[in-house]
Parts: sequence; structure tokens; C-alpha cells
Amino acid sequence: GGLVSGVAVAVKELRPSARVIGVEPTGAASMYRSLEQGSAARLERTDTIADGLAAPFAGVRNFEIVRKYVDDVVLVEDDEIRSAMKLLLERCKTLAEPAGAAALAALLSGRLPGGAKGGSVAVVVSGGNIALETLSAYLGA
Repeated sequence: GGLVSGVAVAVKELRPSARVIGVEPTGAASMYRSLEQGSAARLERTDTIADGLAAPFAGVRNFEIVRKYVDDVVLVEDDEIRSAMKLLLERCKTLAEPAGAAALAALLSGRLPGGAKGGSVAVVVSGGNIALETLSAYLGA
């Protein structure tokens, strides 16, 4: 929740009408669950390739910021994250770790509420911390 919290505060303070959408993998949906239950949640376990998004809990401070500034949190599957990683590498020549490709996965899979029709969309791609062997396995190389 740290990255989305910071981005959301900056974006919403500068442009309150902008929509900010958080993204989590289905196997580590702590913030999503937190918003559902109305308080910071703790997961019993996580199961995702996006280890940078696999915190088993949502921090209380981050939860409060997300609740105030983030319009929605959507979930993506690991296979969708792999596809986004592959597209970033092949077409953009950008190496992203799974957590860094999650937002693009949400866009590509049509998970954004209301879609991206008629407007500008910014996708935060962060982090390229992935071992070559892991990358190779994820991309089927």
C-alpha cells in the first residue's frame, strides 16, 4: 500500500477529479480485503509471483490513505502479470518485476472500472528486481 498511497496523495491533491486505481494480485489481496471489511486486514497466507505485492497485511496508515484517496482496487491473476511483463520486455524494452507489471496487467486485462475510454491513463511500472532464471521461467523462455 505504500506506493499507491504516495501516488494517490500526489495525484488527488493536484487533480482531485483524476481516478486512482490500485492493483493487487488475487493471491495477495490484503488492501482489497481491507476495503471490503472496512479495516486493515491480515491474510493467513499469500500466493503470487508478485512478491513485492505479497505483504500479508495492509498497514493501518496506508489503509486510511487508500480509503481516502484511491477510487478502487482491482485484482489481477499471475498469468496476466506474466503477460504484462512479456509485453513490457518485448515491445518497450523495459524489464519489470512482477509487482512492477501488475498495473499494466490490470489495464491490458480490462480490469479498470469504466475502462480507459476517452481519457489519458498513466500506469506506474516500478521495479526490475528479478533473477534471470525466474524471469526465464515466467516468460517461458
